[in-house]
Amino acid sequence: MFTRARLVLAAWFSIALLVTLVVVGGVAYVLIRRDLDREIDESLQATQELLQEPQPGPPRQGPGDSRRQLESAAQTRGNYDRGPLPAGIPSDVFVVYTDGQGAVEDNPRNVDVDDINFSSLCDEATNTTNARASTDLSAEGGNYRIVTVKGGEGDEWIHIGRSLEARDRQLRTLSTTFLVGGVGGAGLAILGGLWLAGLALRPIRDSFERQQRFVSDASHELRTPLAVMRANGELLQRHPGDTVAENMDQVDAITSEAEAMTKLVDDLLTLARADEGAANLARERVPLGVVLEELGRDMAALATEKGIELSVDVAPVEIEGDRHRLRQLATILLDNALKYTPTGGRVDLRATKSHRTVEITVTDTGPGIPIQEQARIFDRFVRSDSARTRAAGGSGLGLAIARWIAEAHGGRISVESTPGRGAKFIVKLPAAG
Repeated sequence: MFTRARLVLAAWFSIALLVTLVVVGGVAYVLIRRDLDREIDESLQATQELLQEPQPGPPRQGPGDSRRQLESAAQTRGNYDRGPLPAGIPSDVFVVYTDGQGAVEDNPRNVDVDDINFSSLCDEATNTTNARASTDLSAEGGNYRIVTVKGGEGDEWIHIGRSLEARDRQLRTLSTTFLVGGVGGAGLAILGGLWLAGLALRPIRDSFERQQRFVSDASHELRTPLAVMRANGELLQRHPGDTVAENMDQVDAITSEAEAMTKLVDDLLTLARADEGAANLARERVPLGVVLEELGRDMAALATEKGIELSVDVAPVEIEGDRHRLRQLATILLDNALKYTPTGGRVDLRATKSHRTVEITVTDTGPGIPIQEQARIFDRFVRSDSARTRAAGGSGLGLAIARWIAEAHGGRISVESTPGRGAKFIVKLPAAG
């Protein structure tokens, strides 16, 4: 299930990245091409303006032209001149003069233009309102952009052109870069997508696996008391005429297992609400020292019954939190200590304050906890094969609830134990300000 989800997430990530690369690359290509075209157009326009500026020297005199006619021609021909090209015209711009049929009359820079059809350029410019046309064309010499304008004398046409080879070369380099980068980006996107999808799914997979284990363990824990209750109920059904007193063992078994199931269900509901964030905690100033002293008095009878020495030494400390949950936390730890300590043993409950931290410790002289199991002792339904666990049984939810209560109050819980020498549970909570 998670493998398929990982592949789907990686695919969507890769598609999103590729679409982004294509859009960014396309926009960049269009913008760069537009800038290059604008630079070419500006150079052609600047050349046209330079050619229109008055040039030194008298106008050319043809046969039969009077002085007045020459002066008039100089004013009306648009100031174009076939003389040497003015200074300032870019070196990659050429100028060609033709007649109306496209025959070349002058080529100042001796550009190879034999394969350019100037006649069609003249016709195209003739059909415009301002007798000016800009055309991109391909010839044997390459690609060109040529501006054709009407000259100032008779049927003269001026063609101002520039090769597009430099522009096309830059655009090809840009396209190749985008293509190679896109292919490389696609590969990296797939690998990165798989890696990121794995990271994103890891907490979900871990949570799912924990929930599966939780449901499995809860089902296992509920199965035993239900089986006991059913067996005893069937036994009672076989003797419908017997009195309750005559079947007290079966009644006691059913009652005992019902109480165990009730406690288990309550613990499960507590952890479920904690997981959902719905287990709201009260926030009040709690005299934790008083709460622990009361708990010690309440548990003293149980300790005496088991032949265990219970010592309570708590300082008058206070914290901000939920009084009921804090008592539940201490009860779980103290109950576990009394449960696992053999007759003649000792259990100590301590509470001290250091700077801004309140420390609660519960120490017992039981069988201890194996080192390899201490890291997971606070996980749900964790019960090892140690003598400590075999001595008392239990559902394995108490310490998980204790850890949740400690962390919900901004604290933490830990354990120190040497097998055969007892265990010490330590809770550190922030003290009230």
